[in-house]
Amino acid sequence: MICNKKYTMLRGTMMKKYIVLIMIIISAMFLANCQNSDRDVYQIVTTLFPQYDIAKAIVEDEMTVKNVLPFGTDPHSFEITSKDRQYIESSELFIYTSDALENWVRDISLSRMLVLNLELELDFEHDDHANEEHDDHAHEEHDEDHDIHFWTDPDTMKDMVYVILAHLIEIKPSSADVFTENANHYIETLESYANDLENFLTLYRNDNLTLYIAGHNAMAEFGEYFGLDIVSLFPDFIPDAELSSLELSRFMDALVSNNIRAFFIEPVFDQEPLAAITIQSALLEQNQTVFYYELHQFHNISQEDFENNVTLFDIFENNIHHIKLVIEENYGTR
Repeated sequence: MICNKKYTMLRGTMMKKYIVLIMIIISAMFLANCQNSDRDVYQIVTTLFPQYDIAKAIVEDEMTVKNVLPFGTDPHSFEITSKDRQYIESSELFIYTSDALENWVRDISLSRMLVLNLELELDFEHDDHANEEHDDHAHEEHDEDHDIHFWTDPDTMKDMVYVILAHLIEIKPSSADVFTENANHYIETLESYANDLENFLTLYRNDNLTLYIAGHNAMAEFGEYFGLDIVSLFPDFIPDAELSSLELSRFMDALVSNNIRAFFIEPVFDQEPLAAITIQSALLEQNQTVFYYELHQFHNISQEDFENNVTLFDIFENNIHHIKLVIEENYGTR
């Protein structure tokens, strides 16, 4: 009896130890999985939504793509985290816009992956396009001092596709045919949207079209391509640059003197467009009713847009729709 009791007690003690050991192992596996999820490795890492969208469209499910810029965040104020640094340093291809826009890149170790600095590899002259005539609507040649927001020019967007394609083929040559086919389809779609807007603008070829945006100065290249004069409320590149009362007053005076009935705002990501609301209210007191529409500058998308699978083409389509509305409101329907 005594032996049986001792055996039973010993067996119970051993069972408890086994249970504790199993719990420790399970906990360790759980922590390891958590750490692994924090250390996800992406083959391609980008810093801006256009690069991300282009790369995703080209590789589809062939490779993994990560954009380190959080959705809903402005790139001008973005600060890199240690996790972002890990994503970049473990990637096979790192694509960024420029040293001017992403000055934090200089602190990243870029020795083990293929690096694409778009500003250094893109052609900003576009001579062929500049010499074409589009119904008396020729595009002027770009200056050597290109705008920091160079990606808003459709020709530059197409160049981005070609340059990104070349680098993707370099890291995965076995998928060259698939990548090339997807890239060509992307460019064809981009051209169709640009042609749609150009065809609409030919209806106003005798007008000096001026568009006003209650936002920062980011669409100069886009405007130059389409022959549009875009006047910005903020003369600065940076969205959160301090706005003076004089700049606001001049902007409103321009709207009044030119009898503007519709203007643009830039994406504000879950915030109220305070400048636009201020302008709208002030002009209403002067018996001038104005409306505003979003003109996206192709920087980034919101978290909600990402969850809804919004693409660069969705943005382009929405921009074209709003540009048509504003022009028809200010210059009449043709």
